[in-house]
Amino acid sequence: MTQRAAQGTDTSSTVSGWRRWFAYAALTAIFGASCVGLGLWQLDRREETVAEITRVQANFDATPVVLSELVPSRESADPDAEWRPVIVEGTYATADQVLVRNRTSEQGPGFEILTPLVTNDGTVFVVDRGWIEKDATGSGPAAVPAPPEGSVVVTARLRTGERSIPGQSASANLVPTIELGALAERWGVPVYSHFYGELMAESPAAPAGAPLAKPSTSEGNHLSYAFQWMAFAILGVIALLWAIRRERRIRAGTPAPTKRPSQGRVDDSAAEDELVEQWTTRS
Repeated sequence: MTQRAAQGTDTSSTVSGWRRWFAYAALTAIFGASCVGLGLWQLDRREETVAEITRVQANFDATPVVLSELVPSRESADPDAEWRPVIVEGTYATADQVLVRNRTSEQGPGFEILTPLVTNDGTVFVVDRGWIEKDATGSGPAAVPAPPEGSVVVTARLRTGERSIPGQSASANLVPTIELGALAERWGVPVYSHFYGELMAESPAAPAGAPLAKPSTSEGNHLSYAFQWMAFAILGVIALLWAIRRERRIRAGTPAPTKRPSQGRVDDSAAEDELVEQWTTRS
């Protein structure tokens, strides 16, 4: 009776152990899949970064062309056109000029000047005329340089419009982002819906804000992060296999390796015994 009870206990323990290890394996699979997914995400981000770097290097210092060659209509949205310098002719609508708040530069936080340029067909091309710092109080902009009056020829780099920020709204002549659709609603005129321009030069020339910095061409750490996530997935599997092997050895009753006495210590004891025996014989 006792033997059967013992056998039943062993069987229950074995089943319970398999359930436990199945749970560990499931957790390891989830952990590994998550790590692989994060690694692939980092590779995708690197691919996007490399594509943007390639675009900047190819377009940033290209020869300026007329806007209509790259943007034939105000709805055109060719991503490969970003950063290309273009030439636009029109008249600045200074009264509708707005400032984008919370813009930083090497000098600190400030504003960017957005001035609508009304082209010959009445469509507005938004021009970012550079960065200006805050005033002495830190609550508003410093003096805003006035754009040239009358007809002007503008050379600017194409940039894609920005998205809205949830919870942020426009107030007075301040806007939270360069959201071209919101600017079109604000001004009530047709606006190029995908691209605006960062000012490079004007003719006739006039004071403007500080030029915006060239974008970084560094890939960042996406590749190393991807390798790290993949390594974590592999380490998780290795840890599970090591734990299973250790459990099996314990269940099989394999004795742990014992430390053997040093051979040098055995030789020293024999030498000591021989010296004691010689001393006793002489006595």
